[in-house]
Amino acid sequence: MEIITVRKLKEDFYQLSEHISSEAAVHMYLVTGSKCAALIDTGLGMIGNLEKIVRSLTDKPVICLVTHCDPDHAGAAALFDDIRMSALDQKLMDNGSISPLARFGTAQAVADDKARVNYFRKHMVKAKRFAYQNIDDGEIFDLGDRTLTAIAFPGHTEGSMCFWNRAENYCIVGDAVANVDSPVLFFQKCRPLEEYRDNLIRFLDKVGDGCLLYAGHNEEPLPKAMLSEILSLCGEVLSSQTKNDVPYMPPFLQEASADAGVFEKLKSKLIVKVISKKQLGDAVPMEHKGVQASVRYNAKKIYRHAT
Repeated sequence: MEIITVRKLKEDFYQLSEHISSEAAVHMYLVTGSKCAALIDTGLGMIGNLEKIVRSLTDKPVICLVTHCDPDHAGAAALFDDIRMSALDQKLMDNGSISPLARFGTAQAVADDKARVNYFRKHMVKAKRFAYQNIDDGEIFDLGDRTLTAIAFPGHTEGSMCFWNRAENYCIVGDAVANVDSPVLFFQKCRPLEEYRDNLIRFLDKVGDGCLLYAGHNEEPLPKAMLSEILSLCGEVLSSQTKNDVPYMPPFLQEASADAGVFEKLKSKLIVKVISKKQLGDAVPMEHKGVQASVRYNAKKIYRHAT
């Protein structure tokens, strides 16, 4: 079963996609230089040979850069020796974010067939934590003939980091910026919207609206106007201009259809009634119609100022 596929985006820049289902994938990125290479994010870790796949693409030393410590971004980081991550996300690891149970539960919720689930159970990375060096905002990783600059972007998590190739005008953003199908400020762990807005302004001022943004759940770069659109939406939400917005129901909270199989119905009920309640609490997601981007937020955090 082919779980990870590789796509060459440009010279010395690859997208590695971990296929959790026939339709859903988590995307990682490999940037190679003359001295070393950087692997940005490691997926859910549903197979244990990610390091071998990376080695098939480069023979240079590899630095593993983690955008944030969610299970679908740091799941296979333990396979690498040189790992960098913001220490602000340590609390997520301490709370079991990348434990085998958490990662397998995520994969099982998304996978669309039993064979894939059984494959994951047998081949997944079993590590529940990893040692790493802290990343500082503005830190530069010199790969030899190209550099990546770390940009702190708290919001989706407190320690979210983006990695900017200024010379080639692209940035790998993890979940710091996401499209309408992926939550941004959806979970209890997320930072207040005021704080996210301020960090978005800072990020936009640095990289500009023309920078190509590669996210963890999008095969293609995000729309170039997306940063400005999200900023506009933040302003609308913070000024209570949400009268015409409609509640948004993320895919993992939608119960299975009546004609779904027994396995799908049981999985759906478990996700909706148990997992989602624990993760989301009383979060109130919204979707603003007529634009490319939307802001997901937790009601408790939106209507108070960040402290």
